[in-house]
Amino acid sequence: MKVALRALLVGGGLLGVRVACAGMALDDLGGSLALTSDDVFHGLSQTCGDPAAQGDLHYRSSGGEAPTEAFAGIWGSAGLGESTCGKARELNLYAGYTAAVGPDSSATLTYTHYEYPGGAYTLRPIAGYRYDYDALEAQWAWQDQVYLTVAWTPDALRYLHYSVARDRSALSYGVQLHQPLPLGLSLAAGVGYDEIADPFGSGFGFWNAGLGYTLGPVQLQAEYVGTSDRADRLFGSYVAGSRGFVSAVWRF
Repeated sequence: MKVALRALLVGGGLLGVRVACAGMALDDLGGSLALTSDDVFHGLSQTCGDPAAQGDLHYRSSGGEAPTEAFAGIWGSAGLGESTCGKARELNLYAGYTAAVGPDSSATLTYTHYEYPGGAYTLRPIAGYRYDYDALEAQWAWQDQVYLTVAWTPDALRYLHYSVARDRSALSYGVQLHQPLPLGLSLAAGVGYDEIADPFGSGFGFWNAGLGYTLGPVQLQAEYVGTSDRADRLFGSYVAGSRGFVSAVWRF
């Protein structure tokens, strides 16, 4: 899911309203609201450098209190720019299960459907094709400080011999480090490799580094991200390359 996948990048945000649902305690429901100066995922700007409003509503079987629990939710992002790319929309539906695998570590398996209403590739051979896909992700976390993640999709877009199909098997993977500091501060850094977004299958590298500040339910984040030269050649400097951005998230 992008909530989990973006743990590789320390990015993303949430939207939700607490409601009473049959069979669910209110404490098991949660979410948040966020504003970001750029919607970045795996080093690529989804809004071509423009800001976005984001949100999530989710259910966790223990309200996030137990080391083992099931979860499901919906995550969305809406670009606030003026251009077609700047107005990009995204909707993720996800469900999964987290289990403790030791006193200091846990494993999570998540299925996510990524949908981009109105979103399409701008690469000339596949211009106009939407980049929707499904993914199954496995993540191992140690002490909420080290995160190793691998995601697989069976239906990434494929361009080969002047034909386009949505049947390519592809992976993305990475490692993210998170270090708490005094006074509510934290440092984060990570690297990864993504074959899913590259319709030619070779993939590209990405990295991030950031400083966060948490005060109660509010988190502020400043980040700098980058991609390999291949991503810049594929998507252009308005999507790939190096860039900085800031975000604010209110969780409840």
